[in-house]
Amino acid sequence: MKLLFVTPPMGNWAPWGERHIASNALHAQLAAFIREKKSAEVAVLDCRALGLDINQMMDEIKSRDPDAVFFGSLIPGAGGAAQLSRFHEAMKQIKRDLPEVVTVGGGLMYTAIPKEIMEENPEIDFVIVSVFGDCEYTLAELLEELKNPAPKLSEINGLVYRKNGEIVLNPKRELIANLDELPMPAYDLFPMERYYGYSVIPNYNEALTSRGCEGACHFCYEWWLVDPRSPRDFTSHRTRGGKKVAEEMEILSKQYGIKALTFMDDDFNSDRQKMVDLVEELERKKLDLQWFILGRAQNFIRDADLIPRLRKVGMYQVLIGIDGGTDEEIAEARKGPMKVGVKELRELVGYLRQNDISTIGTYINGFWEDDEAKIRQRVRAVDEIDTDLVMIQVLNPIPGSPIWKRAVKENVIEVKDLSLWDLEHCVMPTKHLTRQQLGELTGWAFKDFYSKPGRIERILNRYTSPYVRMKFLSFKENAAKFEKGAAEDARAV
Repeated sequence: MKLLFVTPPMGNWAPWGERHIASNALHAQLAAFIREKKSAEVAVLDCRALGLDINQMMDEIKSRDPDAVFFGSLIPGAGGAAQLSRFHEAMKQIKRDLPEVVTVGGGLMYTAIPKEIMEENPEIDFVIVSVFGDCEYTLAELLEELKNPAPKLSEINGLVYRKNGEIVLNPKRELIANLDELPMPAYDLFPMERYYGYSVIPNYNEALTSRGCEGACHFCYEWWLVDPRSPRDFTSHRTRGGKKVAEEMEILSKQYGIKALTFMDDDFNSDRQKMVDLVEELERKKLDLQWFILGRAQNFIRDADLIPRLRKVGMYQVLIGIDGGTDEEIAEARKGPMKVGVKELRELVGYLRQNDISTIGTYINGFWEDDEAKIRQRVRAVDEIDTDLVMIQVLNPIPGSPIWKRAVKENVIEVKDLSLWDLEHCVMPTKHLTRQQLGELTGWAFKDFYSKPGRIERILNRYTSPYVRMKFLSFKENAAKFEKGAAEDARAV
């Protein structure tokens, strides 16, 4: 049995330009697991990194002669739901040219609405329903069964398949409790020398160390990775320990020459002991590596004593969700029991800046009650919090999330083409604003933030890490392009 993990020809999240390319975290982890279990021979084809078009992709697949191909992603930042349109176009081509090859999908969105996806895409043979990417055991069992003349598909938990023209959804798969038991990602299968960050940073890659999130914000993209039959699994946050994370960082640094690393976990710093162990291990290893994380504000506040040490071992920038323009709006996003409002966020940003750590603030426009006043209030709050960069996204209601259920019930989603669900296109109006008005106000908010005196000078000259400046200049160059593309409904991914 030969299994090929395929990333088809596609773009990435538009603000970072065409050359923001990293290894697929889902593919890397699954390939390592399947290889360890000896369920199949594994290989990777990253068309995006290799610059292959669809015809070249097919030539490569034919030459590698796989029995099965796997498509999927865990990371919304790689293009949101828009990635799926690229996956399915590639699967259609594979089925046209190589109908005997088995097609499997897993990860982002496949878990939330598997039957609907299979109904709309007959080129998919199997879907894996796995909370936050726990595809490992289901995929291994599927591969073993496919070796048999009469595979017993009904016995594989977490699998969706076709039987006599009907789509069958098997019982759910239990969570993997201890992520430290999983092997290190199979980076040796990827063209590591080709990965590039934000179109300007060589020797770059991305990693994922945890699954689940304690926040479960009502608008979060991660609802696309939650089995609707067990929504509480969302908050079952599991993470590799700090020593294992440091071990992976050492592999990336010493074996593959990675200099800049982005951790794509939504909640990287949720576990205090993980952060303590990580900083201690990195102090011992002394790696030539700088890294950037996404984390929750209250956890940065909790770990204030670690911040200076984290900077010394390479943490040069962090992303924090702001999620509102008032304390009440921030609280409504369900950020947990600790009170974190505008004042606390401003103080945190200031403390990080004192320690030479740059900040990116992110928030969303497009909630149902949004009007011009609410959006302008968010701009004032973000201006007061004063992060170095701001990333403003527009709401794409995520299947399975509370906000999606309401949008469907009230029939307010106007854009059904998932190739435009990339966090940049407005796909639904608000109660008070059309999609066009929402897009215009969001564009104004971007311009207003970066027009403040001293803000750009600070980001260019205040921090010692060169990556802070490089990432900002990349974003500045690409911002106008993706804003124009979003207004024209141009396909970005």
